[in-house]
Amino acid sequence: MKKPTTLLLCLCFVSANATSWRLNNNPAVDADFRSFAEAHDAASPGDTIYVEGNGEQNSYGTLTISKKLVIIGPGYFLNQNDSTYANPLEARTGGVIIEASAAGTEIYGLFIYSTGGVSLQDFNIGASDVIVSRNRFELGTNNELLITQNVQNVTVSQNYIYTLIISGSATNLLIANNYVHQNINSNANAGGVFVNNITFNGIQNVYNSQIKNNMVLNAGQGQPFSHDKPGNYIAYNLVAGTLPAGDYGPGNIGNVDMSTVFIGYPAQGNYSSDGRWQLKPDGPAVGAGEGGIDCGMFGGPLPYVLSGLPAIPRIYEAVVPVAGSTSTGLPVIIKAKSQN
Repeated sequence: MKKPTTLLLCLCFVSANATSWRLNNNPAVDADFRSFAEAHDAASPGDTIYVEGNGEQNSYGTLTISKKLVIIGPGYFLNQNDSTYANPLEARTGGVIIEASAAGTEIYGLFIYSTGGVSLQDFNIGASDVIVSRNRFELGTNNELLITQNVQNVTVSQNYIYTLIISGSATNLLIANNYVHQNINSNANAGGVFVNNITFNGIQNVYNSQIKNNMVLNAGQGQPFSHDKPGNYIAYNLVAGTLPAGDYGPGNIGNVDMSTVFIGYPAQGNYSSDGRWQLKPDGPAVGAGEGGIDCGMFGGPLPYVLSGLPAIPRIYEAVVPVAGSTSTGLPVIIKAKSQN
């Protein structure tokens, strides 16, 4: 039979500079903490909290982070992709608030979804030097990733997002290799690099930024890449519709038939929810990016990782007999993989 994900996490508590903690709200599991509030309050700045899978119907609730932490969950779509975990449960949370005092926080591998009020559904980045990577933001109204404060050096990469809104004076942003179901929307006081994203409605209201190697699926989108905003370098992007007139850099391509680009579009078929966005090997996005890299979320130096698997070892198969003997012991078979 398969053993729970706790086996995986027991192998992964290695930290040279800080303490690691286990968070699991299943009372049958011997974890350090049952609630995020307990784990957060007990942790020291720089500590790591491993949030173990609890399933889509069992939430850890809203998280408020007021100190620098590293938070690592198991990822998402774990039943859809191969060789994820022996026990493929996601770590679900409600809304997340990263306060200014939590500068330097890193969050990986969570499934963010809430059925509460609008304010409880958002993921709000209010600190600088934050990394939000390999998380799933449930596709639904008001499940938004927000950058609302005056912050800098924020990285949002390799996520599966409903929509991303940047309303604060955010500088030196890196928005890379995300799938965005709706759009990325910024403002005149923010800027950075928007690279290798896939969006439906485009990258809008962006100023003074580099917009490269992205793709827009909506053929009817009239302003897919903020071409009418000053200070942008727009290059090597692909859009399903016609590129509007404007001042572009090289390599932009309009009127792209996206059914020739992705292995699972427009119909998903037997592909996973995120695997469907891999490129067809002979499609127009292969090698079409800056420097000959692929466009889209699987291209470039930060390629998207299926299921948002965090960069820690994982047990993807565990066979443990229900009983042993004094002569044979308890023979256990475990298969594990490392993950970049």
